[in-house]
Amino acid sequence: MHQVFKSAFILGLFSLLNTVAKAQDVAIGQWRDQLSYKQGVCVTEGGGKVYCASTSGLFAFNKSDNSCERLSKINGFSDIGVTAIGFNKYNNVLVIAYQDANIDLVTQGKVFNMPDIKNKSIVGNKTINSIYFSNEYAYLACGFGIVVLNTDKKEVKDTYYIGPGGGYINIRGITSDATNLYASTDQGIYKAALNSFNLADFNFWSKCTGLPNGIYNTIAYFNKKIYTNFSRNLTDGTWDGDSIFVYNGLTWMHSSPPPPALPNYVIEDMKAFNDTTLVVTEYDNINSYDTNLTRKNHIYNYGNGFSAITPQKSVLDENQNLWIADSKYGLIKNWSTSNNEALSPTGPSTSNVYAMSLVNDAMWIVPGGVNLAWGNVYNKDGVSCFRSNSWSSIYGNQPAVNASMDTIYDLIAIAVDPTNTNHAYAGCWSKGILEFNNGSLVKIYNETNSSLSKVQIGSFYRLYVGGVAFDNSNNLWVTNSQTTKVLSVKKANGTWQSLDFASFVDASVIAERVMITQSGQKWVVLPQSNGILVYQDNGTFAPPNVSNTKKLSTQTGNGALPINDVYSFAEDKNGEIWVGTGKGIAVFYSPESIFSGNNWDSKQILIEQDGHVQILLGTEVVTAIAVDGANRKWIGTENSGVFLMSEDGTQQIYHFDVDNSPLFSNQINSIVIDPKTGEVFFGTAKGIISYKSTATEGLDDFQNVYAYPNPVKEGYTGVIAITGLVSDADVKITDISGAVIYSTKAQGGQATWDGKNFKGEKAHTGVYMVYCSNSDGSKTYVTKILFVN
Repeated sequence: MHQVFKSAFILGLFSLLNTVAKAQDVAIGQWRDQLSYKQGVCVTEGGGKVYCASTSGLFAFNKSDNSCERLSKINGFSDIGVTAIGFNKYNNVLVIAYQDANIDLVTQGKVFNMPDIKNKSIVGNKTINSIYFSNEYAYLACGFGIVVLNTDKKEVKDTYYIGPGGGYINIRGITSDATNLYASTDQGIYKAALNSFNLADFNFWSKCTGLPNGIYNTIAYFNKKIYTNFSRNLTDGTWDGDSIFVYNGLTWMHSSPPPPALPNYVIEDMKAFNDTTLVVTEYDNINSYDTNLTRKNHIYNYGNGFSAITPQKSVLDENQNLWIADSKYGLIKNWSTSNNEALSPTGPSTSNVYAMSLVNDAMWIVPGGVNLAWGNVYNKDGVSCFRSNSWSSIYGNQPAVNASMDTIYDLIAIAVDPTNTNHAYAGCWSKGILEFNNGSLVKIYNETNSSLSKVQIGSFYRLYVGGVAFDNSNNLWVTNSQTTKVLSVKKANGTWQSLDFASFVDASVIAERVMITQSGQKWVVLPQSNGILVYQDNGTFAPPNVSNTKKLSTQTGNGALPINDVYSFAEDKNGEIWVGTGKGIAVFYSPESIFSGNNWDSKQILIEQDGHVQILLGTEVVTAIAVDGANRKWIGTENSGVFLMSEDGTQQIYHFDVDNSPLFSNQINSIVIDPKTGEVFFGTAKGIISYKSTATEGLDDFQNVYAYPNPVKEGYTGVIAITGLVSDADVKITDISGAVIYSTKAQGGQATWDGKNFKGEKAHTGVYMVYCSNSDGSKTYVTKILFVN
């Protein structure tokens, strides 16, 4: 076909579509992270980019176009949680050290994994604290010694055990002058001559004299002198600030900090840049000095919109811009004392996640937690909300409107108002219920203004709320622990009422999450091997009694749970209740019969695997369950990642874990699904990650039907989705002549096509018609897909 005619033909095909292309941020089968980038820990720069790591996330900021690129397992990196990063300008290799001592080398856009230290059999600390470069060599300051990498050959060159007798010693930092290699350690400063015969022999290393014993957390070579910081801890238990020592090649001299002297300061890091500037990063300010130790810059705040600064590491680029990894704000670019900008990608306030709730366009998370005895862990990371691909957070140290958040810890439950997704309630494992609206904490409900009960723990009082949920009448149901008044309800009219279950539980009971079923039953998890409490009030808030309340257990005729340790539950589209226990899944197929009939006990699902019949996930602790638009079950476990099971649970569709997917952790705390898009969000022990699945919520009628991607461009190999369908619609795809080339059934409200015909041949350039109908053909819809090959 002549090129001009072909172009005109394609333009004509575009006009035939008569639809508006829909923006799709995530393709089916694609993963994306929702990590926190606020808690910066380290930073480096090179190759036109600044690399910043938070406690969980890593990203690159491109200085030429001001764009941010997230770097995680999703795009080929090996892990998350970085302890040290460094850019070797000798050969343009980025070195990334992870919390588990795994290492990635990045060069020319490719990632090379080096798990040598991670896999090495070492009893003790393998943390990689910092990285020092000398030509092609990267010296890693590790918890046991020094590891030398050849970044050209991508191999370990040597390992130095330099502690007494060749033992382990925690190395904090490394530097060198023209003669010696220096290491700052937990036991002082060690040095060795660079021309030594064998630096792997501890005998070639010596501990520097003239210094007090203790931890030296950073070291730098600047203006022909060695500078190090003594993390001062006086023997009487007091502390009066860190102490800088300087070595001129002959003796170590104690120095007050580079002028001006500041009392009670803590030094996080010291770095020299081009031998012209020494940057000293302290816990609440940053100072830079010239070769005469005259202060060039003093940063003690980031200006309007920022509260107290908390820098961890910093790096100076060739344009004298200072880039700061801040534990509260992520990456900060500094031009001058009062000219600063926060540049991190959007994310929640923390990557900790205990529970999530997704309603319409908003997903709220709470990051708190409890210990094994259901005591406090004192997490103060607040709440976060994800909406329109952007995160907002409410936590302490913010403007005065949220000042009271400074005293709030361990938020472990969240419920979003179905009538207003800016409005949510969080359950606090210490102080009751927190109400949020339009980005602010607006009220705290406790024993003084609600029906909730507090309990005395030693000399303190606690009000334990572990579960919150709205019913169809917009009443908010709340679980209350260590009281027989296990359930309280904040009615839609604003009044409160508690319900006493003294006939079923004692006052020491722990009550966690609560679920309201389609029939109005209230299901409550009772941890510590206490099973489940089920209450049916029929909208009357009637006092609990034997006719409307049951405490389910392992006993036959009383629930027949496989074990009384219950962790999760979910109601599917058929009204069946799926319960996650310490021994797999139990299903209540007739929950409506709990108060009115027999044979309502739970059943476990039998599956065939490797020729053997076994119980579905019978050896797993099931921590989370969510039901998608096709009534399939997404099941999260404590140690084995995520399983997607068929509607009846007998067929495994997917199993995602850290080895076969980008999943951050095999410990799953929570799962929620966006019913409109089919995106499944996994709250793991290392942060939130999502997967775009094939199923969406089916509709009663065709609504905003479209296909994506559309047009399907040359080289695209993924699936094409047709969304906005009635539940379980029949879908047929024809070529322009009307010949059917593919047919399928929607999963909920979305059908997928791999772009091939029945023979497995890829579709040619042209327009393809998509005919959709419900089961009896009374509702139909037609749309089009354009292929350009």
